[in-house]
Amino acid sequence: MKRALTIILGLALVLSFTCAYADDWPQRTVNIIVYSSAGGSTDLSNRAIAEGLKKPLGVDVVASNMPGAMGGTAVNYVWNKKHDGYTFAGLSEGYLGQCVLGIHTTTARDWEWFMVGGTPGLISVKAGSPYKDFQQLYDDVKSKHGQIRIATSIPGCIWHIQWLTAKKYGGFDPKFVPYAGSFPSQTACMTGEIEVVWTGLGEQSEFIKGRKLQPLAVFDTKPLKFAGLTIPPITKYIPELEKVMPIKQFVGFALPSDTPRSILAKVTDAFKVAMKHKAVADFGKMKYSELYGYCGEEAKTVAINQQKVFAWLLYDEGISKKSPAEFDIPRP
Repeated sequence: MKRALTIILGLALVLSFTCAYADDWPQRTVNIIVYSSAGGSTDLSNRAIAEGLKKPLGVDVVASNMPGAMGGTAVNYVWNKKHDGYTFAGLSEGYLGQCVLGIHTTTARDWEWFMVGGTPGLISVKAGSPYKDFQQLYDDVKSKHGQIRIATSIPGCIWHIQWLTAKKYGGFDPKFVPYAGSFPSQTACMTGEIEVVWTGLGEQSEFIKGRKLQPLAVFDTKPLKFAGLTIPPITKYIPELEKVMPIKQFVGFALPSDTPRSILAKVTDAFKVAMKHKAVADFGKMKYSELYGYCGEEAKTVAINQQKVFAWLLYDEGISKKSPAEFDIPRP
């Protein structure tokens, strides 16, 4: 009886200390560990949001890069730190395939998401291509099976997932040619090594403005206006894709879901203020990104729903090491 009472009193003291600690948060620098290299949208969005978080949190917020193991190095580092609100994970939608790829054991359910924004995916051809619209390309892909070549970025990225979704729901199945990233994929398209490139507006923007690339469709349900062009949505040609939309890029940060609720509430309030910061607006303009400002249940729902698509496509294509069913991820 005495031992049980001691344990109960001990737990009460721990809970009391934890609550008081959480109420005093933050007392020192908050670190955002970005899982990719410097210069990309994930990096730049986190540096921008870090600037916006400093004033509402009242402490310094520092974004630093920890690339490696397809993002697993940073995710493992953050997950293994104390879940005390001082270490955020700077992530993108690319995280969503990590569990089935054997990179990390958590799923979207295990994190609280704060999504700054994202750039839309474009299906483009080089200037002077015989394809003047997506329908012409679509018809040719179906009649010349395996002859039309397409590149996205690295396998498992958002652009690759969008293409696999179009393949599944619309039979848009050109020959996939892997490259080490978006830039070499776009270069290959402009030099004629491949016929089609599927990457983001933020990556293609200068080539479109310079009339080196010609966008045929945007992976969306509504058209996109850019550089004097009106780019039609892919659902105009493959309406079946509306079933799984949206599947889009998102960049921002996440905290483990078991972070004290009072801390998550403070992060949420600060995030909403930070989204109005000039640095965030500048990021959106520079990377041609829509600014979302998703957090709370809205952000978590986006992450969970997109993970269903990511995980099962990677598994069905034989790319993943593990089945999504092992992680209780249902089919979309």
